[in-house]
Amino acid sequence: MKKFKYLVKYGLKKRVWRKAFLISNIVIALLLIGIINIPSIVSLFSNSSEDQIVHINVINETSETTLVSDLSTRLNEPFGGTNPYEVTSIDKSSFDETVFWQNDQVDITIDFSGTISNPVIEIYNKKPSEYNYLANQINLQLISYQITDYQPANISQVFAPNYEDPNQQAEISSMSSMLVLPMFILIIMATQFVGVDIIEEKSTKAIETIIASVPAKIHFLSKITSSIIFVVIQGILTIGYAGIASLIGKLGSQSSAITLPVGTTSLLSYLSEMIPNWPVVLLMSLLFMIAGTMFYLIIAALFASMAVTQEDYQQFQTPLMLMLLAAFYTGIFAPLAGGYTFIKVMAFIPFFTPILAPIAFASGVFTIWQALIAFFGVTVFLIAGMYLVSPVYRVAILSYDQTKFGARVKNYFKKAFPTNGNDAKSI
Repeated sequence: MKKFKYLVKYGLKKRVWRKAFLISNIVIALLLIGIINIPSIVSLFSNSSEDQIVHINVINETSETTLVSDLSTRLNEPFGGTNPYEVTSIDKSSFDETVFWQNDQVDITIDFSGTISNPVIEIYNKKPSEYNYLANQINLQLISYQITDYQPANISQVFAPNYEDPNQQAEISSMSSMLVLPMFILIIMATQFVGVDIIEEKSTKAIETIIASVPAKIHFLSKITSSIIFVVIQGILTIGYAGIASLIGKLGSQSSAITLPVGTTSLLSYLSEMIPNWPVVLLMSLLFMIAGTMFYLIIAALFASMAVTQEDYQQFQTPLMLMLLAAFYTGIFAPLAGGYTFIKVMAFIPFFTPILAPIAFASGVFTIWQALIAFFGVTVFLIAGMYLVSPVYRVAILSYDQTKFGARVKNYFKKAFPTNGNDAKSI
């Protein structure tokens, strides 16, 4: 156990205390800040403030005569006089729901009925991303009246009878795939870490001294363990970078004259508006990241044990990188082409599950049970991979065979799983 801990600490120290780790984290932080704050960045180059104005009609059937003007002031207060919300009072008799859905000039109609102490509020909404902000501000406005025996407002959201946003699922899927980018980067970094570490020891012949002191299985598990710890450290740092990026977006929107609806100042906040169950999505994404990273690490360690040089390993890991890229680009472009069935099928294939399953679950293609089944599938493959790879690793780690890739793999598996007594004696 002491030797195992030493190997884990040694491998982790070699990775974390290198300049490459610092440089890569700077790049990741800048990349996340840019991606998460895309809405704010786009708004910096927007020339039309009219496109950013939300036109709201308000029907006030309560006894509070200043409700419409008070609500207008409250909605626009955070934006320092730029007034992105244009609020207009209309009579109930002038409101025609059918005409409203066909009218491009009005985005939202809010109908206040009942009493001010027990209001019933209906929001006819063409902009679902505005709902949470409107509901919060309406409640705050009603509370500010200090009404005796006030009861929380009954707020309901009304969509068009045939409401179905054909682009919303594609938007969610595409944005989810962009937010899966950190997971993709972490898997790439982890596989490179374990591969380069093993090849470095093998090419310098240091592996012979190490294997003479510890069993090959312990060496294999130490590499996987140190890589997982590295991923956890990098994952925590990445979450921190995302938090900093969101904070920068909020501070930037408050200190500038940019007119952005509250809740859409960053990609994360906008995505949370569109995915109400984002905590469950985040939890499932973390589970897939852990299981998927371990799965890919086992394969990377196998390829590294078979390789002899860095160039050799780069050739061996090419199929692995191609599968990761295929999953990532499928997650980005398949939703735009309406290929949800294709994503659903591909997400059940363990090689693609770590990247595609979180996207499928976030966009509603997967139910929670289907996501759990996909997670169970990749976990089974992870356990099977550990069982198959460990004996092959023991055979390959001390071998310097430089035959062709296919022949080398076949030879190592044959020696790891002998079918007769002669093979067993040769190990």
